[in-house]
Amino acid sequence: MKIGTTIAASIITIVIAALITVFVVRSLMPAQETSYDIVVVVKAMSPDMEFWEIVRAGIDTAAREFGVEPRVTGPWLERDIADQIRILSEIIDERPDGVILAASDYEALAPLADRAVAAGISLVTIDSAVAGDAAASFVATDNLRAGERAGEAMAAVLPEGSTVAIVSHIEEVATSIDREYGALRGLARRGNYNFLGTYFSENTLELAYAHAERLMNEHPDLGGIIGLNETSTVGVARAVRDAGKASQVRVVGFDHSQEEIAFLEQDVIQALIVQKPFNMGYVSLRTMIDVLEGRAVEQFIDTGSELVTRENMYDPEFQQLLFPFFDPAR
Repeated sequence: MKIGTTIAASIITIVIAALITVFVVRSLMPAQETSYDIVVVVKAMSPDMEFWEIVRAGIDTAAREFGVEPRVTGPWLERDIADQIRILSEIIDERPDGVILAASDYEALAPLADRAVAAGISLVTIDSAVAGDAAASFVATDNLRAGERAGEAMAAVLPEGSTVAIVSHIEEVATSIDREYGALRGLARRGNYNFLGTYFSENTLELAYAHAERLMNEHPDLGGIIGLNETSTVGVARAVRDAGKASQVRVVGFDHSQEEIAFLEQDVIQALIVQKPFNMGYVSLRTMIDVLEGRAVEQFIDTGSELVTRENMYDPEFQQLLFPFFDPAR
């Protein structure tokens, strides 16, 4: 009886040890990759746009966590709308499982979004929406509210009745449309301002600079300019700095490139609406995985934004937001 008990105990010990070994080995193994073919189509692949570099860092982090290897592609520059249309059309012909799309034009990309879904491709939009309801989910900043905050921030540094202009990026992109509307609404809430109009930079520093330079020359009473994305804001700030009018022309902008942060420190820019592009990239891929695996997703996911000024930029809560960890050499 003692021998039998000893043998049984030994067998149990061996089984338990084997199970522990299997558990430890599996826990040390990398996450098993899924077979999902996911393509991310961004607005610009150029590393000059830090915003999209940070979005890609978020996508990379989610890809490692969920064991997928998405392909990231897009036109070199955001204004190359025709090239983004061509790229997306070719991707649809390849029939991937899912496409995450940052549309460079609200209307022009809509037919391709419909075509993708009709072909059985799951679609999630990011940053900028497309017309219609083809996308399972839209992951982005609430650009209307972000625009309102920009308008309110400008009103906070200008007396009522001042002359204000907007320099935006691409006329037909959803982010531009929503932020412009929001900025004007935010200004109107704070009082009456003389609005000169909205000028489009085609997402180039040179044209944003030229618009700001001309506005300052033609309107000596110009009090402020709102830039609606990174490129527009940097171009405007450079022009204001070079004209020596940083104390006269107030600048409120979007995003948080290193140059924008430097301008904020120098008081050339008075406020930045800082989006959360890392969150945007991460959440968009996580949402696509949910869609592909049949889980319910929200139609709109707001990834948030913050108002950052020279006074609060050093607060601990904004440090990682302003100085995210990403590899600019990737």
